[in-house]
Amino acid sequence: MIDTLKRKVLKPLVMSTAGLLFKITDNHSLERSLTVFVYHDVSNNPSEFSRMFNLNVEPEIFDYQINFIKKNFNIIGPDELLSNRVPPKAALITFDDGMRSFFVNAIPILEKYGIPAVIFLNMGPIKGEVFWSGLITYLCNKRHDFVEYFAKNKVLTKEGMPLYLFCTKEIVESYLGKEQGSFENEVADFVGEFATEEDLERAAEKGNIFFGNHLFNHHVPLLMSDEDLLESFLKNAKELKKYPNYIDMFAFPFGQPGTCFNEKQVIMILSNGAKKVFSSNGMINYDVASPYLHRISLCSFNDSPAKIWFQVFRKSFGKGLKRLS
Repeated sequence: MIDTLKRKVLKPLVMSTAGLLFKITDNHSLERSLTVFVYHDVSNNPSEFSRMFNLNVEPEIFDYQINFIKKNFNIIGPDELLSNRVPPKAALITFDDGMRSFFVNAIPILEKYGIPAVIFLNMGPIKGEVFWSGLITYLCNKRHDFVEYFAKNKVLTKEGMPLYLFCTKEIVESYLGKEQGSFENEVADFVGEFATEEDLERAAEKGNIFFGNHLFNHHVPLLMSDEDLLESFLKNAKELKKYPNYIDMFAFPFGQPGTCFNEKQVIMILSNGAKKVFSSNGMINYDVASPYLHRISLCSFNDSPAKIWFQVFRKSFGKGLKRLS
């Protein structure tokens, strides 16, 4: 009962109050910064995958958030960022993966407000491969025999970190071979609809939509060899360069530094053509010229000014919030 009260009442109240306080006390700090927002899914009917990982924003709330960002920030496109023409209180809108909802629901809202956006794409699923992130999270959450197989093979994990971040290609393919199946249909239902190449072709003709690199498929970079990571990066870049709106920018899948990728991999990606590399570390960027930048995620919960400001500044408030989680 007490835990439910904390989660449903006290925590949102504290977050909203904190957001308003941050707006008052820390808003001046945004004058010399770049805030990069990241989205995944914009849908009134999100998949189980999107709901499970809080990746969705309902279109009505997305409209509200974009309007709020436009009123409170100076929104730029990737061209301004790459040419270092970054105004005070700058913001950049980004998306990850390639859900079809971006092309169907998000683009019309972005066009309504005249807002540019970058979507970092995994071309593998768009071209018919199973979405790797969906596969490993499906196996870890829906297949008890996979979890048992994982434990039986004594794969090293870390306490407090989700099992899927330790799902190497070898252990997953070994399990699939044992089961003599791919679970492609189950994963497709779990993840929801991905974009098609026709969706990309139509979006590429728009002046406000840009494509960036997110690896060919959504693997955990820290589990990949240097050779495999570079191959996936370059293979994806080759596919994306077929579109006139491709830009040499890269976002790490899963996005968390230290647990999902490391500094060596950042340097390697920058050394092989990327002009900007992004995490999803929830931080404001105060060195706007840095080649390595952080992003802040927004979801349907962020449906008021206070909740949006809290999300922007929450890293500064994280320690206090842990007591309520």
